[in-house]
Amino acid sequence: MIKKIPIEALKPGMEVVQVPGELWQHLPYLYTDPGIIESEAEVARLLELGYREVFVTTEEPDGLSDEAHLDRLISGSQVNREKPVRTPFDQAISSAMVTYEDAMVHAMQIVQDAKLGRKMDYATSFKTASSIVESAVSNPDTLVCLAKLSEFDDYTYTHCINVAAISVVFGEFIGMTREELILLGVAGMMHDLGKTTVPARIINKPGPLTGPERDEVRRHPGYGCDILRRNGDIPDRVLKAVMHHHERYNGSGYPGGLSRKGIPAFARILCLADVYDALTSDRCYKNAILPNKALGIMYGMRDQDFDPTEVQLFIKCLGIFPAGSFVRLNTGQYALVFETNSREPLNPKIRIIMDEEMKPIHTRDVDLTAQPKGAGAIEILECADPSVYRKNLMNYLTRN
Repeated sequence: MIKKIPIEALKPGMEVVQVPGELWQHLPYLYTDPGIIESEAEVARLLELGYREVFVTTEEPDGLSDEAHLDRLISGSQVNREKPVRTPFDQAISSAMVTYEDAMVHAMQIVQDAKLGRKMDYATSFKTASSIVESAVSNPDTLVCLAKLSEFDDYTYTHCINVAAISVVFGEFIGMTREELILLGVAGMMHDLGKTTVPARIINKPGPLTGPERDEVRRHPGYGCDILRRNGDIPDRVLKAVMHHHERYNGSGYPGGLSRKGIPAFARILCLADVYDALTSDRCYKNAILPNKALGIMYGMRDQDFDPTEVQLFIKCLGIFPAGSFVRLNTGQYALVFETNSREPLNPKIRIIMDEEMKPIHTRDVDLTAQPKGAGAIEILECADPSVYRKNLMNYLTRN
């Protein structure tokens, strides 16, 4: 498993895990160069350079895979309500696609309005968030799929909509009301508007930031609130979510250094969705990491950055293999996860789409919980890299 520890807890022989550089926005003092720590002197040097935390691998005595270990850890994390009736994926995906594309157009508009100092159309934002909520209630896996497989050119817009969609999906999972979900969706769409004030050379910088650059990035929640306050009609819960979506469970976040339940609920949800989407999204200077590995990293941030119960529920909501994951099977074939199972996270519904040589085949859907156990049962071995096939994978969301 992966765990985040303080730099001073590093010992010679520990292995530093390679994590995406994108995490600097969320963990500005994170050391990310992978490899084995050779000596105490190396630890002292990292402390002198100002690094405060690092991800390392930890040995699991039972020899379980990361996925199996996560499954065991979250097995007791139940949301105590009846499982809602969902619209079947194949019936819900078409309307979800329309909702997602309309939301993307609106995201482009609100970002441009922010850049030009114009008043944003809150009524349309409310309507757009309402449509996202309807899709989440109908079938949340459609939105999670689209957040990972849709191809849009500008990360600024896709990130806003993905955070809104994933936040709403999680909010619906834990039982929020529709009114709360709509405001949460609005907050997700607007959470990073403050970055329109930060120079693009800083936002898109692939290497480490200087101290002044890091300080400027940390001001973006305040910038975003200033933009929204000038609008005059943005609800206070949205403003607080935007202001505090970079706060951390242990008080190490910004801008207020809030901790635990002192962080507004909307902000805690946005934080989870924000980090997940940042980890699993392609950028101009880095490739996305696989969804199951991203969830493993986030679980390693429990008790520090995230409330341990909340991050377990977030993983349970998305599944060990989230919807939209491209996976390799024990048969050698490849499949697309299209529907998760919160009661059995290792056994989602899959659409088998490629043979052992990654050549397209006639698709076949399999519910991994419904098949006979024992010899011949299909199992997911691992997530596969979807980058080469991403554009084609979208085509498999609708049956052929």
